[in-house]
Amino acid sequence: MIELLILYILNNQERTLYSLRAEITEKFGFFTKPSIGTLHPALKRLMKAGSVTVRSSFSEGGKKSTYYGTTPSAKKHFKELFSLNFSENPSQFFMELQTKLSTMLLLSREDRLMFLDDAILKLESFILDLKNMTEDEYITFDEIQKMLLEKNLSDISGYIELMKSLKEKMQ
Repeated sequence: MIELLILYILNNQERTLYSLRAEITEKFGFFTKPSIGTLHPALKRLMKAGSVTVRSSFSEGGKKSTYYGTTPSAKKHFKELFSLNFSENPSQFFMELQTKLSTMLLLSREDRLMFLDDAILKLESFILDLKNMTEDEYITFDEIQKMLLEKNLSDISGYIELMKSLKEKMQ
């Protein structure tokens, strides 16, 4: 998912690795703070896919700077990455959901609406799974586990409300 954030940031302007990291942290730090060690391999994958360019320049003092930008095919690659199925692992799912929600403005209106519909269905299935777990007489939860389940249900409902609100604004 880091590739989506990189393509989103590079969509408007070339960046050095350090300014790319700073902008991702500034805009998306509420859910991710990637290290240089995470960004560098992601940039290599994007370069290999033909979505990112690299350009080096030297300052008057002789310091080398490397700039990353996007190619004309970057938006197509962004859409392909964006369209990948969500993880079945709930903790990864919510990271993917936040990443996709935060970058979906690079998509067409129709693609955003389709994404929101799919995400709402996935979240509604999580709610059903959680409710089935809490109602299963063979599974016992302690007090703290019950509180966490209720918190998860509340969070998922909040995401559904947010996405329905976004859909209304787009229509």
